[in-house]
Amino acid sequence: MNHEDRMDRMRIAWLKIVLDRMASCTRQDCLMRTKARGLLDLKRSRGLVSEHHAQRWEKLLEMDADDLRRDLLAPGVQGRELRHAHLFAGVFPPREQNRILRDIRKEIGGGTSGQG
Repeated sequence: MNHEDRMDRMRIAWLKIVLDRMASCTRQDCLMRTKARGLLDLKRSRGLVSEHHAQRWEKLLEMDADDLRRDLLAPGVQGRELRHAHLFAGVFPPREQNRILRDIRKEIGGGTSGQG
């Protein structure tokens, strides 16, 4: 497996965990979406995201959990592009995030990068 495929598998694993939590807990769902919107606003204010991409993410963050899951985990170029620049980094407390990433690395097999 090449590096990009491994990283995409890691992002998919991370997003599955995020999306599972969002679907199972309304309060946590809102908190995660709020954090993602905050990250989007920060990236926008610093010119780190194109307006096209920012508008796409605004629409994604308004979707229900099932539709969001469908788009973020979609096979192909569009799904991969969304996963590459997802906004769900830092949605868990640092200790939990580190544990999740360790588990993902064990499962996927390597990589020292974060979730995205």
